[in-house]
This record gives sequence, C-alpha cells and structure tokens, in this order.
Amino acid sequence: MQTWRTCLHANVGGQQYQTQSVRIEKGILQGDSLSPVVCLALNPLNKMLRNSGYGYSLGRRPTVLVSHLFYMDDLKLYAKNSEQPQSMLELVSSFSNSIAMELGVDKCAVLCTKRGKLERHDNIQLLDRAEIQELEPKKCYKYLGMQQLLNINTTKIKEAVTATFKKQLKLIMKTQLNTKKKTTWASPVLAYTYGVLKWSKTSLDALDRKVRATLKENPMHHPHASVAQLYLPRRVGGRGLLNLADLCRGKEAGLRDY
Repeated sequence: MQTWRTCLHANVGGQQYQTQSVRIEKGILQGDSLSPVVCLALNPLNKMLRNSGYGYSLGRRPTVLVSHLFYMDDLKLYAKNSEQPQSMLELVSSFSNSIAMELGVDKCAVLCTKRGKLERHDNIQLLDRAEIQELEPKKCYKYLGMQQLLNINTTKIKEAVTATFKKQLKLIMKTQLNTKKKTTWASPVLAYTYGVLKWSKTSLDALDRKVRATLKENPMHHPHASVAQLYLPRRVGGRGLLNLADLCRGKEAGLRDY
C-alpha cells in the first residue's frame, strides 16, 4: 500500500490539467484482494450485535430479534424504540475504533417509524462527538444499490436498473470480447435484483429482444439467423447467450431453496 499513487486529470475550457502524484494513505481500493480480508475483520461485529439484546421483535415471537443487516461493509441497524439506536451505534463506533476503521458518518442516517408511519427523530450524537443526521423528509436511502424507505420503490428501481443495463450493454459492445462474455458482463446489473424485485417474463423477454437488437446493430447477429442457436451452449455449436428470464427464475428458485 505504500506504493499506491494516483494523478488527477481535469479538462477546463479545453485545457488539460494534471496534478502531481498523490499518495493514497488510507482506505482499500475497490476490487483489491485486501477487500474481503478487511470484511472478515468486521465479522465479529455480527456476534456482538446479536448478543447485545437489542433489536426489533417480529410479530408474535418476541424472542426472535432482528438487530441488523450486514453485507460486506454496509450495515443497517434495527431497534424497537427510539432509545436503542444510540446504544447500538455506540457499540458499532467502539468496535470500529478498536480495529482502527472509521465510521462513515456522512453516509449514515436515522429513520424512525411507528405503526407504519414516519416520525421525527433527533440527530444522534456519539461519544466521539460525531453526529448522525435524521433522514430528510421525502428522501430515500440506498442500501445495496436499492432505493428504500418504508418499502422498496419497485417501479423507480426497475427503471434505473434497466437504463443502466442498456447503457452497460452499449459500452461492452465496443470491446473485443466474444458474444457470451459480452452478455455475461452486462447481466449482473439485473441479476443483482433477482429475488428482490418482482420481474415478469414479459419485461425480461423485452430486454432479451433489446440484447438481440443490439447484437444486430453492431453487427454480431444476422437478422435471419437462428434465435434458438444464440442461447445454446458454445460446446454444442451455440453462441452461449444468457437468457435473462431463465437466470431470474434460477436465482429465485435458489433463494427459495435456501
């Protein structure tokens, strides 16, 4: 990490500017092999939160508490009243300090609900004087790329994901990858939402047609060529194209089994 450097480039009025070499002194680069190791260092926090006795009880089973959701370094805390979040955040802050990691307070927010309706809540001030703001009215928060509030805004997220998928597809088509790899690189944008958002076969088939149309435009698929051959595996003479509807149903089936 001591060798990590970067230069910043700017284009101002057609004039190119470049800074001197800037040293990166902290943080992990996204995609670096150190990233999963750092996330393993965060794993004990799971056990600490589970053993804390804090959390939201589910329905008629008061002994079953949901205290948090944790994915890599994205953490969402659940509390049963307005007093618990302070204690839970102090626990997280203390743990972060003990492993020499900073809490991204500027990316945090507090949301309070009662009987399915939003309520006002004061900002939470931690012992180190850091302050976590209340989520602004009519604003959503993003968790794992999903815009959320009291529920997931399915329509809005689908529109955003579909637009990203189409944009990614156009960019990938400019590369020298083969057909299979090109669609393999684009499909994870949608796959991230399978099992979370409800996708109809009609909408996924429409996106598949968009993929085929993009292949024809580039040109990677003849207008009169076999569509079935596109989706056959390459080992039997097909093109190995991934069918989005099949991927979605497979992901949903896997989640149900899990």
